[in-house]
Amino acid sequence: PRLVETLLTAEKHNHPGEAVNDFRRLLACEALPLLGAAIVELNPRLNLRLLSKAVEFYLAYVQQPTDLEIPDPWNKLFQVINIVGTKLDWDLASLFSTPWNQEAYCEKIQQYALNHSNALNDEAIGRQLLICTIAVLIRVLNEHTAQINSYDVPYCLVEAFADPLPTSLETSKPKKRKREEVVLTSDSEYNGYGLHLAVILWDVLHASDYMKRELAKLTQQTLRLDAWLNSFLMDLAIYKGLHHEALARFPQEGGSLTTHLRLASTCHSLQDYGGMLDYIVMIVSALPPVQGKLSNNLTLPATRHLHYLPQAELPVLQYCCRLLLSGLKTKFSIANDNGDWVIGNAMVLMQLDWPQEANLLQPISEKILLHEAFRYPLFLPYIINIDILEELTYLWTEAGGGVSLDIAIGSEVLQGRRITTRGADKGVREEVRQAMRRQAARDVSESISDLVKRFIVTEKAAILHSLVLK
Repeated sequence: PRLVETLLTAEKHNHPGEAVNDFRRLLACEALPLLGAAIVELNPRLNLRLLSKAVEFYLAYVQQPTDLEIPDPWNKLFQVINIVGTKLDWDLASLFSTPWNQEAYCEKIQQYALNHSNALNDEAIGRQLLICTIAVLIRVLNEHTAQINSYDVPYCLVEAFADPLPTSLETSKPKKRKREEVVLTSDSEYNGYGLHLAVILWDVLHASDYMKRELAKLTQQTLRLDAWLNSFLMDLAIYKGLHHEALARFPQEGGSLTTHLRLASTCHSLQDYGGMLDYIVMIVSALPPVQGKLSNNLTLPATRHLHYLPQAELPVLQYCCRLLLSGLKTKFSIANDNGDWVIGNAMVLMQLDWPQEANLLQPISEKILLHEAFRYPLFLPYIINIDILEELTYLWTEAGGGVSLDIAIGSEVLQGRRITTRGADKGVREEVRQAMRRQAARDVSESISDLVKRFIVTEKAAILHSLVLK
């Protein structure tokens, strides 16, 4: 006890407000591990105070390593929790002597909270659960962040796209936990599963009023967890679908690519398509120099789907196109002439990751057939995909339905005549075929990503018009 008091006094006088210092290191790394073998019993309140100081020291050290060399700080922290927790007769103390396994630790903590659900406002139970859960949560977040940041490009959590679950899947597992409705994916080897576990632990920390109050004190005063939690709380808001809270957490001005992606994603979830388009234009105007590759994981059967998006040119552009397409799909039911703008704009955007969006071509064709006409003034500069061109050409023939096409082809030759098989002379027919061939030739020679970027930035007004139709 005398050594402990000496170290506490020396730290108070020499390093006020500093969690990482030589006196605290001696306390956390040398003195407290000796307590396990010591016969002397410390006051429980002093034990708690010492444990809090040790937790604060290790968390601060792991976050910002200093000149102090501490090998394996996490295992040392868990050893201290085990030793001091045993002195305090904590049920969870023994957990911290077992080998580290994220899922096993989370499961044990969750089970303990469940077994004591009626006693979580009791200080003895609540304090134990609070300190143990914080230590495990920060270790999970530390490993999760290290994994996410270990790649050549940064990754950003966004709301991705979910196809309806097959009926058999929905009915066969009625007792499935609600949390598992959120599917996490990534284009890297690590799918971000640590975020699932962190959310579970965060919910444990908020399981009672007492724990909420004490967590607020620890976060702001004792353990100073803000630096750990700020980024996590943004991801947490996205994970839980708290879109308005997410918007409030994102910086609104001078944002980075990450911020703009998250804002575009959140606006999409709130069906604020005008705001979404504003952020998408900002993103597309300043895409990263690293090209990357298109993702195959943006749409999955799920109730909700979150995706760690690599911040490279192609995956970011692809995600922006999917956001716009998702907004346009909600307008496909429009029956007036403006519906052609919705269809035409969708066709341009579908081209980037073709054939991933090929299943959209059938309802588009049915829509055009239903109207018996298709008018899209931006056809010539932007639609070059061979499969889409072939489908339009087929719809234009008698066999395909004899649809009237008004797509501004060869206007200097056609002199404003409507392009249609009905009553069209042979010269017009041949001009249409030649024009389609010229468009198709561009599919080979032209960069589709450059074309789509140009479309989004240059034709913003046309895209907005089709997104906000009532």
